[in-house]
Amino acid sequence: MAKDKQIITLATGEQLKGRAAKVYTVLEERPRARNNDWTLMACYILKYYSKLLFTDADGDWCIKLKNLKLLCSWQSIRLARQIIQNVHGLLVPTDPKVMRVRKIKEKNIKDAEWREAVSNPMYKN
Repeated sequence: MAKDKQIITLATGEQLKGRAAKVYTVLEERPRARNNDWTLMACYILKYYSKLLFTDADGDWCIKLKNLKLLCSWQSIRLARQIIQNVHGLLVPTDPKVMRVRKIKEKNIKDAEWREAVSNPMYKN
């Protein structure tokens, strides 16, 4: 299921293939999914794994436990989103609060990497 090869060519000439291309499509079609990885995963499942879903008596979407193993991992969806948004700078979050929080996290990671590099004895003169 969901094995079709999708390729998206970016303006830079780089290509997104497979899962990253599918995540790009979802982010493009559903701007709300740019702000929350769980919303992104739900939209991804609805788009690419809809045959595995059914509705219960209350009308809520459900998936059988035996079919969970057929889904791709949420970590791979999150990683694809991070590459699209952080590396390529495309389809960024629409919520300013989310943008601020993600920038703060990015700065903290860069600061930690710098501190680690400075404290490494290999780099000392």
